[in-house]
Order: sequence, then C-alpha cells, then structure tokens
Amino acid sequence: MSKRKHEEQELPFVALMDTMTNVVGVLIIVLVMVGLSVASAVKKVLSDLPPVTEEELKEIVEQAKQLPKLPTPKEVEDKQKQAESDLKKTVEDLKTVDTSDMQSQMKFMDLDVFKKQLEERRKERELSKVETDKMLAELERLKALLDQTPEFKPPPPTYIRLPNPRPYPEKPVETRVLVAKQGVITFSQTKFLQPILDGLDKVKSQLVYQKTEAQPFAKLLTTLLGSPANAQKAWVEISPLIENVQMEHAALAYKALTEAGIVANKQLLTALADIAVPTRQNMAVVAQAVAAAAKGYLTLWTKLDPSRDPLKPVIKAASAGGKITFSWGSNTQEVKATPKDVADYFRDLGKLKGIEDASKAKTIYDGARIAAMIQRAAANPLISGSYAFEPKPQAINVQLVLTPKGGGGESVASMKQPNSPYIRQMRDIKEAPGGVAIFQVMPEAFETYHEARRIADEVGVPATWEFLAKLDLTLTVPGYEIQRLTPTPPQAPTTDAGRVRIGPPKRSLD
Repeated sequence: MSKRKHEEQELPFVALMDTMTNVVGVLIIVLVMVGLSVASAVKKVLSDLPPVTEEELKEIVEQAKQLPKLPTPKEVEDKQKQAESDLKKTVEDLKTVDTSDMQSQMKFMDLDVFKKQLEERRKERELSKVETDKMLAELERLKALLDQTPEFKPPPPTYIRLPNPRPYPEKPVETRVLVAKQGVITFSQTKFLQPILDGLDKVKSQLVYQKTEAQPFAKLLTTLLGSPANAQKAWVEISPLIENVQMEHAALAYKALTEAGIVANKQLLTALADIAVPTRQNMAVVAQAVAAAAKGYLTLWTKLDPSRDPLKPVIKAASAGGKITFSWGSNTQEVKATPKDVADYFRDLGKLKGIEDASKAKTIYDGARIAAMIQRAAANPLISGSYAFEPKPQAINVQLVLTPKGGGGESVASMKQPNSPYIRQMRDIKEAPGGVAIFQVMPEAFETYHEARRIADEVGVPATWEFLAKLDLTLTVPGYEIQRLTPTPPQAPTTDAGRVRIGPPKRSLD
C-alpha cells in the first residue's frame, strides 16, 4: 500500500517534465522559424540595396563616425536605476508634505459669500468712479484756469544794501523818517518843538496858577487824606506851595506831620520844601523823617545826608537824657525830644543860608493853561506841518499826541523827483553837525523803505532804521513840569536783587 502511495506522489512531477519538454520543443521550432525569416529578410534587404562604390562607402563611414555615440546597454540600465531611485525618493518626499493649509484654503466657499463680496466690490467700484469723475472734473477746471492765467512777469529788482555798522554821533541831531506803505513823513522833534517852546517862553508868566483853587485837586487830596474835610483843612496850609512843590508831596507831608502830633502850618511846610532840595528828596520823604525824629527815631533823618563822603557827614543827630542834638554841617543845636521842639528846629533849619528859598528855584505850571496855549498853536499849519496834534496833561508833563494829516508826507514817485522836498531834507540832515536820519518802518512798508533808503544813500546821509508800530507819535513838552492831579501809582516790589541786567544794544549807524 505504501508503494502505491509513493507512486501517486511522483506522478505530477513526471507530467510536469513532459509538459516542459513539449514547451521547449515548441520554442525551438519557433526560434528556427524566426531565424529563417530573419535570414530571408536580411537577404532580401541586401538584395534590394543599391550598389555602393568605394568612395561612397568611405563617405558613409565618415558620417557614421560623426554620429553621437549611443549609450551602452549598461549605461542605459544604470540611468534607469538612478531614475527609479529618484522617483522613489520624490514619492517619499511628497508623502511628508503638509497640505493642511492648502486644503483649508481650497475649501469650497458658499455661493452667498461670493455674491456678497461681488456686491461690495461693485459698490467700491462705483464710489471710486464717482471720486475719479470729480478728480477729472477738477483737473479740467484747473487746466481751464491755467489756460486763462497770464504769464508771470517777475517784478523789477529791489534795491538792497549791505549793512555798514558805524559809531553813532555823540551829540546826534535826529530826524525821524516815518515810512508807511504809501510814502514817508519826515519829522524832526527839535524843529517841531522849538516853535512851541519859543511861544511858551514868551508867555511863561501866564502859565503859572493865577488862582489857588482847591477844586482841581479835590479828588487827589481826598484820596490821600481820607476825607473832603481833611482835604479842605490841609489845602489852607499847602496851597501857598502850589508854584514850587507838587501838591501830592505837600499833602503827604501834611499827613505825616499831623499823625506825629506836629502842627503842620505853612511856615514848617515851606521849610521842609526848602530842606528837600539839598537832600535830593521830595518833601514827603523829609516830612516822614521829621515825624520819626519827633518820636525819637533819628535814623530816617540821618539817611537823608547829602554828603558823598561817609567820613564827613552833613547831617548828624543823637539823643540822650530826653534831648536831641541835631547838626547840619557846622551848625549844631540841642532841643527837647518833644514834637513841638523838633518841629521848631526844622522850621529854623529852613532859614539857614543855602537852604532858605531853595524850593523856589523850581516852578510848577498849570497844565490846563499850557494845553490851551498849545491848542491854539496847533491851528497854525506852519507849526503843525504834516501832523495834527493835541496836548494832553499827563502825570507831571504835558504830552502831545500827533496824528498824520490826510495827504501828508511824500509818495515814492514824489521822492524820486529831482530836488524833491524829501531830497532837500536829506541834504539838510547831511549838512547838519551830528545829523542822523532814523528810518522808522512799519511792517508792511519795506519796499517803500528800500527806495527811500536808496535815495538817502545817494545823498550820503548817516542813517539807521527800526520798526514802527504806528504812525501816531507822543511827545513830552520839556522844561514845563505841571501839577499831578492823580496819585502816583504804587510801585511793584522789586525782585531784581543779585540779578545782572543786560542793557539794550547801543544804537549805531548802518
């Protein structure tokens, strides 16, 4: 039984060998047939080829040598393996590429979102079109304006001079040249004031107070003394000093003496007015020192010493045993330390030679009379010239407020004329010893200034310039002090101790 089983196992192998033998036989027959066909085909090709000469053969051989060398099967196989290796590597690299961002961006968007975006883009386009149309319209308008704009022609050259700093005259005779846009006005303060001062000097005796009336000083005295009754009482004693002392100072002196228990009569007030002159103080300061001395405080009085040598004082005072020893130079007197005796000493001191009547050297005028006199002079065109002016009593002087007259001064065209008044004025300034032209220029008048200065330079006038805020001028009438009718404003406390003050630059010719 085992033998049979063994035979059954070997039977498939025998059958397989028989099959393989049959296949090999068929393949051999096929190869023989293919070989015969190829040989027949080659023979046919060779028989169909045209005959070739030796020269043609050589030429064909040469052409074959020039053909590119074909890779060998080994090289082709190596390149194929390399390509397959590169392809495999590329495939592996592609497997590691992160495509999540790309996939999120490639998600399909909703159609409504596309429609909404499309509508927004359409609105933006319409707005942009409106703005573009406006810009195109504005461009066309500007082009039209440009076509209508006349061709620019530069203005004629302006005269500009280089500054030439020079020292200012020690005793200058100044003439102002006020420069406005329309022209210039020449103004010499000396020439303008001199006729007015000459006229006042001729009637000087008429310019003092003819009547000592209290009414002009009522407000001043009431403010200083506290009540109309006190003002009226003081007026009786201080009014005789009206021509020589400021009523403000006389009233303050009266008040200081009265508050110290001293009888402020006319004789004592006159003596204090005279003493104030050599001490170079006003009457009120002297009275305050006297009032302090009557109370036993002598320092205020000794501080008024007029001596310039501290080792040789003119004023000395010392108190001892209820008495005070006063000295003025070589004159020494001892008095009781009572208000009455102190007042009597100062009344007698006012009678010393060199002190008596010292206050009468100064005259104080009636400001209202001076103003009325100048007002009459203002009507004279020979005096007023190119300005209208009005006198106004201010503080302790009469001031003149000058306003240019309409049509006054000279235009640029007039200045350029030969021998014009402006040119004659420049010649007069040049010929005058110390003559200087001060050009005072308003901000919008520099073109006029350049032309006026060019003419002045041609004449050879020493000159300088400065800014001018307005053409109105204010002058003080010198030499005529008037009575103050309002109290002196209190001075603000100074906080400049220890500070170094830098003064303004000195004026120079340019």
